Amino acid sequence: MTASDAEYRGLCAATWDLWRDDTASWSDRFFYLDVIREYGEPVLDLGCGTGRLLLDYLSLGIDVEGLDNAPEMLAVCREKAERAGFAPVLYRQELAGLALPRRYRTILGPSSALQLVTAPGAAEVCVRRLFDHLEPGGALVGSFSFEWQPGQPLETEWELLFAKSRPEDGAMVRAWTREWREPQVRLWHTEQRFEVELDGEVVARELHRRSPEGRWYSQAEATELFAAAGFTDIEVYHEFTHSPAMQDSRLFCVLGVRP
Repeated sequence: MTASDAEYRGLCAATWDLWRDDTASWSDRFFYLDVIREYGEPVLDLGCGTGRLLLDYLSLGIDVEGLDNAPEMLAVCREKAERAGFAPVLYRQELAGLALPRRYRTILGPSSALQLVTAPGAAEVCVRRLFDHLEPGGALVGSFSFEWQPGQPLETEWELLFAKSRPEDGAMVRAWTREWREPQVRLWHTEQRFEVELDGEVVARELHRRSPEGRWYSQAEATELFAAAGFTDIEVYHEFTHSPAMQDSRLFCVLGVRP
């Protein structure tokens, strides 16, 4: 969430939905929906991007607003919302200085949004700002993940991320990605190359670098992040289920309640 606007721009923003395709059956959609039903509305969707969860929940009649710091991602979200007949409230702000006019019953941090806060000490400030934007009894829930394990390579080769035809003009869009990790400082970094081919000619190329991309947490560290901000009744779940996280869960969700 504190990544600069330039990190989610251009072909990255324009092809975000093309890459992800149909996300309606993703398990986090149902998990977060259960949390909303338990803790209530209104809801704030952190890092709402192009509206994957926000627009889906609006279609269910949920009072949900969106927050992101990337203007081009928010522009795509607004266009999609308008086509669907919605006019969502969308905020472009950074978490560290978050100042919204509402307080929420549920705040969602999907897609490891809290891990994108990478500066030392910054995550603690951001989680406290989220705490302040909750009503008493409201909940913050977010996912945490990282696939690298000791003994695995610290750097990957370029790998094809996707190659898909763009519906509006039939252009072939390709993206490649590579990643490198710094376990000593608990950070990972990525680069992505984009290429658009139309009628046999490459008409656009872009290189995007996110360095660092994110910070990874152990379950204990993520729990302490919530506790330090004042959250109580903290639970850690395995992936997007309501089962307790296992010791080796590489994907887990943390939920905390504002007293």
